[in-house]
Amino acid sequence: MPSSLFTQFKSEDSIKKKLNLLFRNRIFRRFFIQFVFGIFLLLLFFYIVDKALNLELGFGHLSSRAGFGLSHTFIIDYNSNDSRWMGYFAGVINTIRVSLVGIVLATILGIFMGLARLSPNFLINKISTGYVEFIRNTPLLVQIIFWQLILLQLPHISKALTFGGLSVFSNKGILLPIISSNENGSLWTLILFLGLIISLILRSRLFKYKEEHVDLFSPNLISFFTFVVIAIISFFALSIKLSPSVPEVNINQYGTYIQSGGFILTPQFAAVLFALVLYTGTFITEIVRGSIQSLPKGQTEAAMALGLNTYQRITLIILPQALRSIIPPLTNQYLNLTKNSSLSVAIAYPDLFMVSRTIMNNAGHALPMFVLILITYLTLSLVISLIMNIINLRVTRIGA
Repeated sequence: MPSSLFTQFKSEDSIKKKLNLLFRNRIFRRFFIQFVFGIFLLLLFFYIVDKALNLELGFGHLSSRAGFGLSHTFIIDYNSNDSRWMGYFAGVINTIRVSLVGIVLATILGIFMGLARLSPNFLINKISTGYVEFIRNTPLLVQIIFWQLILLQLPHISKALTFGGLSVFSNKGILLPIISSNENGSLWTLILFLGLIISLILRSRLFKYKEEHVDLFSPNLISFFTFVVIAIISFFALSIKLSPSVPEVNINQYGTYIQSGGFILTPQFAAVLFALVLYTGTFITEIVRGSIQSLPKGQTEAAMALGLNTYQRITLIILPQALRSIIPPLTNQYLNLTKNSSLSVAIAYPDLFMVSRTIMNNAGHALPMFVLILITYLTLSLVISLIMNIINLRVTRIGA
């Protein structure tokens, strides 16, 4: 064998040995895999960007006239002559409205049912167990459609059910009495909500200051006084005029039945709300039950030894301690409820997803609209997470 050929074989064998030793090195192997994966992601990113550059990704079309109406509007007085941006914001507000009310009602329902699951009373315990097992194992979309069908089976408006002249039940919705106000009523309601948040934050700060300094004031009284002052000042500043609004059903000159006055709970809104509350309430029920059962039994026994009644044991001893393990999974359920509200498109409730789909049908631009939908839901989820994290820090704080 020629010496040059022998030297070539020897060098190739040496390279294979070096490569073999190199790939046996765990640090190099990890770096190589990550490098290859990074190159793949980079190529995928450039591919997506290249395709996206060929599309019209702007939101300029949202400034044009909408040309469609919405069956539900809240706070914003939207009509078909407004821009598509206004229509989209009206859909966002509808989503926030059903999500916020759903979160409050689902929390209340979950707490009561969670306590009922632990009740020694046989009937209460089995009713709550049946509620959890049946509702939790039924698809949410089916429940939304089911509640809409139930509400649409109410009597025709010409044969509407009335109770004491204060409420009207028909297949067009449920009318309930309410205290109405002038055009600034929605703004005043928002100010009251913000005032409540400010008073609660002030109360928390004052309690902390009271613990560190002398006990000379009542945080509860000061926070309540703050809320009352905000309510009174905003009331007169906005020239709010309140008046009772009682629902009525009248016949116009053409023989058509018209309902007016009061607060209307439409079949679409009520169906979405009932389904979201009942469905999410089952998971909150199990969270509350599991968190309470994780507490040492000695806590309950000690409370009983102190002579506390059942209400005092639950509100002063059990629930405050259980909150430490309730809030983290409870946050997930709040996020799920907000995102599950998008299923309301199945029954034509104009949430942000349905409004966006209407805009896509009228003007196209599907990709920008889906990006906007994703950003909106992400923002709502981050806001909910931020609020719940603040509450969780307050609850888990040592000495709280």
